[in-house]
Amino acid sequence: MKYDQYGRPIHNPHDHYAVEGHHGAQGYGAPPQHPTGTLIPQGQPTAKLSMPSMGQLGGQNETPWIRFPFYPTAPFTSTNPYVGSQTRYYGATVLSTDADYQIGTELIRTVQFDIPCRLIAVNGFAINNAAPGGALANASTNLDGGYLFRMEYTTGDKLNTAARLAATCLGTMENPGELGGTGYTIDQGATLVLGITPLTNLTGLTVRIDITLVCLEIRGNRNFNMP
Repeated sequence: MKYDQYGRPIHNPHDHYAVEGHHGAQGYGAPPQHPTGTLIPQGQPTAKLSMPSMGQLGGQNETPWIRFPFYPTAPFTSTNPYVGSQTRYYGATVLSTDADYQIGTELIRTVQFDIPCRLIAVNGFAINNAAPGGALANASTNLDGGYLFRMEYTTGDKLNTAARLAATCLGTMENPGELGGTGYTIDQGATLVLGITPLTNLTGLTVRIDITLVCLEIRGNRNFNMP
């Protein structure tokens, strides 16, 4: 079998396995085979998750793995004319005047999604509202080193495996904190849980913390009206 520059199998056009739908191959690489060499019946494709070894690179890769840029984030977009998409900014705010605000204690904020979407980037910014000159004069001073941040999905799937300083995992609109790859899939009706822990270096300040989730909403005939 021959391979292209990305290590993908090149099929003979007369090869009936290259035709979409045969033996679960769907036209993407060779048909799956059992270790004994027999073909796996259609409808039972398998996934080989191990990345190629060094010896398999350079066109000798038998597994359809290719190198692909991680940034910028490239979400899936439907080519169906009846499926649209739009950008929407979801988010949450923490104020030092909130009843649950306490230094060293995690505050929980939840964000509900009514429309399925993909999370592209997570941005955050914290300011001292009571600083001399007011918030506008101090808008360039980001206190993201003053609190911990984590986020998890409704199912418990954690985007952050543990809470970390916000400055290490959040971006700003000037330099968005992209998630990379295809983004983070969020189903309709799902909820993201944001965990924010103010640290001691925010003690005595009148703090405002804003978290903004940059999302690409997927819209269809069930969640918007056709003209």
